[in-house]
Amino acid sequence: MAERVIFGVMGKSPRIRVIFKPKRIAEGDWQIEAHCPGAEIRYIKGLTSKTDFDEWMQGSRRIDWLRSQGYAK
Repeated sequence: MAERVIFGVMGKSPRIRVIFKPKRIAEGDWQIEAHCPGAEIRYIKGLTSKTDFDEWMQGSRRIDWLRSQGYAK
């Protein structure tokens, strides 16, 4: 699977790079691995397909997640 790279900004600190990787667990069960610098891999669960992952990446859920982790305003 191709990696997806997103940059989040937190205040006036340097850019923080978060790499999102889709991972198929089983039929109809996908998750996203979020690789954050200096932190353990975080798992975003509850996705049902590669299309669901693509929609997550393109929609507001990605930004909402980055905000909830402190990587975006």
